[in-house]
Amino acid sequence: MKTGNVYRVKHNNKDYGEFKKLSDALYERDALFFCNFDYDLLVECDLENKYENMELPPFPEKRPKGRIKGMHVNKQEREGEILFDHKLRKFYIQRGDEIIGHYDTMTEAFYYKKLLMDNNWNTNVLKTNIKETVEVNIVIDPEKEYEVKLNYCPKCKNRLEIDATECPSCGINIEEYLSNN
Repeated sequence: MKTGNVYRVKHNNKDYGEFKKLSDALYERDALFFCNFDYDLLVECDLENKYENMELPPFPEKRPKGRIKGMHVNKQEREGEILFDHKLRKFYIQRGDEIIGHYDTMTEAFYYKKLLMDNNWNTNVLKTNIKETVEVNIVIDPEKEYEVKLNYCPKCKNRLEIDATECPSCGINIEEYLSNN
C-alpha cells in the first residue's frame, strides 16, 4: 500500500514496515506471509528476494479526492427513504421532493417502497395492489359461541388431522374428552 512517498506493509490494521523501494516492500510482505506474521521467525527467515532485480510497474497517479462523476449515485436518490410524519403519525416514502403514500407501519411502507423499486418507481403499481387489513384487537362477545378447530390433541398434544374425532396416538374421543373436562 502506497501512502505518500513510502510503501507500507499492512495486515489486520497493523503496520509491519515502511519502505522507499517497492521491491523491498514486496519482499517484506512475502517474508511476513511465509513466517505467519511472527517477528521471531522473520529474523531466521531465509526466503529468496525474487523482486531484487525485477522491473516493477509504477503505481498510477493519485486518485482524485471526492466523488467520481458517474460512478456513484446517491442512495437516497436511487432508493428513496422511509420517513415518519409526526403530525399524521404515519410513515411515508420520499424520493426527491415526491412523497408517496402514508402508511400505518414501517413494515408496510418498506413493502411498498420495495414494490416501487422493483417496478422502476411506477406509482401505477400501487393502484393494482389491494390492501388487506386484519383486525387484531377484536372484542370477543362472551355470550356468543365461537367455532374452534383443534390442531392438537388436548390429552397427548399430538397433531390432529382437520375434523378428526379420535386421536390416532392415544385413541380418545375428542368431543367426549372435552365435554368431561
